[in-house]
Amino acid sequence: MTMTTKRMAACLSCLSGLTVAGCASNPRPAPVTAVAPPAGAPAPGLRAPDAILADAVKATGGAAAWGAHQTSRMKMTVGLEGMGMSGPAEHFQTKTNKSLTVTSLPGVGEIREGTNGKTFWSLDPINGLRFLEGAEAEQARIEASWNADLEAHQLYAKIETAADAPPGQECLTMTPRLGAPIRSCYDVQTHLQVLQEGMRTTPQGDVPFRSTAKDWRDVGGVRIPYTSQTQAGPITIVTAVSEVAFDEPMDDKMFEPPASAAP
Repeated sequence: MTMTTKRMAACLSCLSGLTVAGCASNPRPAPVTAVAPPAGAPAPGLRAPDAILADAVKATGGAAAWGAHQTSRMKMTVGLEGMGMSGPAEHFQTKTNKSLTVTSLPGVGEIREGTNGKTFWSLDPINGLRFLEGAEAEQARIEASWNADLEAHQLYAKIETAADAPPGQECLTMTPRLGAPIRSCYDVQTHLQVLQEGMRTTPQGDVPFRSTAKDWRDVGGVRIPYTSQTQAGPITIVTAVSEVAFDEPMDDKMFEPPASAAP
């Protein structure tokens, strides 16, 4: 639930009319690296990944608070900075890792991404209906999780503490089963996530992203960032949450791919 805007940003960076041609040619930034500590332990002076993740979960309300809810609905406004383009978005999520995100932008149209927990799909005006595979499907699986920090060991093949974290932060290098690693950084005082960066796979090529989160607010006993800013390829996307509601009834059919096609 906490990573939705990252994938949305990568998708929008390749769908906006000004950047479609440039996504595949974006230079790849230096890969995310981490110093591998001996025998699976963190380097001296660094906390273990599990300790960092445990504090991050606690900072957002704790496992019990997240477990008390079954569904969530989030309304947002998505704006492409410097382009005078913005529009509404809505994200639906279940505790069983089913999700649907619908974004509408002038000049682009409606973008839908969803999963029923098994099949990951997207529908947009440029690429049409696609069933995600490989690294794209793995990214979607992670981003459809109810709480990525709480489920980290089920979502990632390897998690390491990064030795080069900025002052005042603790960072983890999290490597999925497929695709590039993701770097997540947390404030050492609040233990809330402040930064996430890495590479997103899209139909037009790999897109580097760097996302910051702030304005954390308590809703239903858990804390959610109401503002995020993501640099995805050549553009900056600002997402502002306007409403979060938990435990509304949801029809499982909404998470299914369009009935007109099959995987």
